[in-house]
Amino acid sequence: MPVGPPLGTGHGGYEAVSASCRPGDVLLLYTDGLVERRGEDIDASLDRLAGFRLHSDGDLGELVDRILSLLVVEPADDDIAVLTARIVR
Repeated sequence: MPVGPPLGTGHGGYEAVSASCRPGDVLLLYTDGLVERRGEDIDASLDRLAGFRLHSDGDLGELVDRILSLLVVEPADDDIAVLTARIVR
C-alpha cells in the first residue's frame, strides 16, 4: 500500500475496493497501532492478526477484548483504536 495522506482524502494513490457482506458478518476496523511493532515488518504483523481464529458470533465487545489481549502484549508505541460492526441486513 502506498504511503501518503489518510484514506478518504482523495489523495495518495489508494484504490477503492468493494466487498460483499452477508448478515452476521463482522467488520473490523483498526489503526496501525494495533498491529505495528518497532523493528517488525508490517506484513508479519498483519499475518499474525489474520492467523487468529476469532469467533464473531458473540458479543462484539468480547471480540474486541479478545483481539486486544492477543495483540497488545506490551505497552504500545502508538495509539490503538478498534471498531467492530455486525451486518444485520
